[in-house]
Amino acid sequence: MSRSVFFLLGLMVGTIHLFSQTAPPSLTPTSPALKEISPGVFELNGVRLDKNNHRISFPGTVNQREGLIEYLLVNVNGKVHESLLATKVQPRDIHVALLLIGLKENPKANSGDAVPPDAIDSAYLQSAPKLKGPPVRIFVAWTQDGKRKEIPAEEWIFNLQTKHPMTTGPWTYNGSLIQDGVFLADQELSIVAVITDPTALVNNPRDGYNNDEIWQVQDKLVPPIDTPVEITIAITETDPAKP
Repeated sequence: MSRSVFFLLGLMVGTIHLFSQTAPPSLTPTSPALKEISPGVFELNGVRLDKNNHRISFPGTVNQREGLIEYLLVNVNGKVHESLLATKVQPRDIHVALLLIGLKENPKANSGDAVPPDAIDSAYLQSAPKLKGPPVRIFVAWTQDGKRKEIPAEEWIFNLQTKHPMTTGPWTYNGSLIQDGVFLADQELSIVAVITDPTALVNNPRDGYNNDEIWQVQDKLVPPIDTPVEITIAITETDPAKP
């Protein structure tokens, strides 16, 4: 089993060109799937790419307001019973969009990791590896009382062990795994995991990443279920501050 960005980009042939291993991805539109909206701003299947500020954004909704969670974000057809947020955007489009704005990942960083069981449990988490990858920041924005609000997404998560909100800071962009020719993020539809899940695109690097009984929704802060939100993922090497 191995993970390769070039495999994923190969899935996009006919939408955008397959990029070489030496040249960075180009943001020049080559088909209707990649549209230039304004100078330096593009859209790919519902994902907006801001080349100049090195971040992407896409729509989602509040999916859960109470109880334990294992995911910050999944696709609407994924593990919604365990996720705070949901989106109709496909994981592969998020991945390609981040590569197009300059995310630098190491395809070999987690290539030897085992695929987790269908139902991730405490036994798996006790021996699960801490995943490697470049740091990214995640923000969530919504409208309340006619005003736009935006915060780091982790502020909506509470750590029952420390009795404090999840610490603010970067997440780990580990990519996902490819098994038998399948990009597992698209199969599992997991995007941002709070507990270790190497099939998700992004994982939580904080202490407690291997504990599925301590992460809970900050119910007093999260707006009602089905509230529309905008989710932003920023590359921290070039954009460490709030976008």
